[in-house]
Amino acid sequence: MRKPKEIHRFYKSVPWQVAREIKIREANGKCERCGALGEEVHHKIRLTILNVTNPEISLNQENLELLCKKCHNVEHKRFSKSQQFDEDGNLISR
Repeated sequence: MRKPKEIHRFYKSVPWQVAREIKIREANGKCERCGALGEEVHHKIRLTILNVTNPEISLNQENLELLCKKCHNVEHKRFSKSQQFDEDGNLISR
């Protein structure tokens, strides 16, 4: 799934880079769930086209969490083997 241009631009912005670095330092570089090497700064409230310009959501440290790749993938249900089809065989969208 492609991110809208506004969200893509946000992730390249200086304010995001600063907020991301603060979260990494605050978490001592470790995943806040399992303690592994933290690599992804996750938004607890997912960024959307409607809230990306709201710093209370996009830049607020309370809405950020440093995660390792595995925990971030679990959070977004990426690569999961969970049920992907309903009982009629229709694909369940995520």
